[in-house]
Amino acid sequence: MIRKIKSRLSAKVFLLTLLLITVCCFVTYSFILRAAPKNYLYDMEDAELELSFLPDEFLRTEKEYVYMFLEAESDWIEEQYENEFELHFFQSDGQEVSLHNINQLNGGRITDFDKVEKTKAYTVTFSDSDSLYTLLLTRNPAKHTQTEEAIQKTLPTLCIIILVGSIISAFFYSWYMTAPIKKVSKLSKRMADMDFSGFCSAGRTDEIGVLSDSLNTLSRKLETTLSELQKANQKLQADIDMERRLEKQRVEFFAAASHELKTPITIIKGQLQGMLYQVGRYKDRETYLAQSLEVTDTLEKMVQELLTISRLDTPGYTCKKCRFSLSKLISDRLAAYEDLFMQKDLTVEHSISSETFILGDIQLLQKVLDNLFGNAAAYSEAGNHIIVDLRKETENVSLTIENTGAHIPDEAIPKLFEAFYRVEQSRNRQTGGTGLGLYIVKTILDLHGAEIKIANTVQGVIVSVQF
Repeated sequence: MIRKIKSRLSAKVFLLTLLLITVCCFVTYSFILRAAPKNYLYDMEDAELELSFLPDEFLRTEKEYVYMFLEAESDWIEEQYENEFELHFFQSDGQEVSLHNINQLNGGRITDFDKVEKTKAYTVTFSDSDSLYTLLLTRNPAKHTQTEEAIQKTLPTLCIIILVGSIISAFFYSWYMTAPIKKVSKLSKRMADMDFSGFCSAGRTDEIGVLSDSLNTLSRKLETTLSELQKANQKLQADIDMERRLEKQRVEFFAAASHELKTPITIIKGQLQGMLYQVGRYKDRETYLAQSLEVTDTLEKMVQELLTISRLDTPGYTCKKCRFSLSKLISDRLAAYEDLFMQKDLTVEHSISSETFILGDIQLLQKVLDNLFGNAAAYSEAGNHIIVDLRKETENVSLTIENTGAHIPDEAIPKLFEAFYRVEQSRNRQTGGTGLGLYIVKTILDLHGAEIKIANTVQGVIVSVQF
């Protein structure tokens, strides 16, 4: 219980306030009790009038019977004046004697009553003695005044009122003082847990209100800063991931390029050495010179494609875009490949929407069409069809090129746009190109914000491009 109170500000403020209010109330009560006016029922003159007749009575009384007279007189005065007065009897030397035995001293002296309200001192003597004694009346210090009695009668009720009032006052005071502090504490805990969505509505203009407003401002600024930092970290992480992917692709690309370049160079070198030394079949120089030239042409094509890729992958490279007719460009490239299609005995069917314009780089997109038409011709058997369709849709332009009689393994389709990837793993130049064509196509279309997909159909393979 004590540990719980120590850990709660509201409980400590409540108990401390309750204690202070209670102490202040009882101190005030004691001060009022002490400072209350001394209002008695009887005046000193009334008692003194009664005392003025006693000296004559003592003259007629013997000394040994005086105590009886004093006791009776003291009792009568106490009863008559409700114990407001006390009777005192002194020897001639000022020492007080007992009212029950005048030969016995009680330790008091007449000078003890100099500052006490009292009657005039009366000198008395007895009928059988010449000894002088002094008689007087004083206020009874043990007797409370009317004000004191009235205050003391109200003490139980006053204590209950003070206690209840103190509890209520302490409760509302502690609530008023600690409620906004609790809100501030709750908000600070949420901020410590990196949660900046909280809000502290103290609704005050004092220091606590200023503190809550400052925490709200700090929370909003930290939330904004943290959000910006998270976005920056995400962007940085994305950039790092992209850089890693690019670096990995770059390493893989150069590794594949080195391998691809090494093969034709090795072939040319071997053929030239064989012809130079006239080894075996290489004596027929005309045949192998023609083969070497063919390999050199392939090597030249690969180098040109590598240069194209290098130019496209250069940081900051931007293509020169202009508005042109895509339908006319497709028609022109189909006408350019007409002889190749006839040699392969391929039938071309096309449905091209006229006046279809797009924004792009004509030379780069011509390279895209050349690669796609070249692939369609290379991978289609004689007697099949090449179907070209260009249509303008609501928000984009769709181009599809389908060549029948062909098929690509499903597991190979996601890898078609990788550099140097060929479905034919034997790397035979008679059954495939350099493996860079679709990689270049994908790079160029990415520069134009276009999407390309390749899929198998019932008839063959279809390439879909969305501009």
